[in-house]
Amino acid sequence: MAVFKYILALTVLIAVVKAQRPFYAGLRPIGVPAVETDLLSNRFGEDEDLPIEARGDANLINRINELPVDSRPFWYLNWRQYEDLRRNPVNWPQRPNPFIGSK
Repeated sequence: MAVFKYILALTVLIAVVKAQRPFYAGLRPIGVPAVETDLLSNRFGEDEDLPIEARGDANLINRINELPVDSRPFWYLNWRQYEDLRRNPVNWPQRPNPFIGSK
């Protein structure tokens, strides 16, 4: 009976360890994948730096830029932050596993 308890405990331990990171997740860093920024261009050939909410109205953006920061609309502020994040993605390097390859 003790052998069955030992085998059951070992099976549970192996299942818990294997569930930490699946084999198909790979060894690459977790974060934003590296892509070219030129892929996200306008299909109509207009590469102006305008949000979708402005609907191509550059005068609206110029007027919003003249407003104080605390008076600007939220969609404009969010668009600026998303553009900065898209242009400068953050990747977190994965720490090396001390249990793999330490021979």
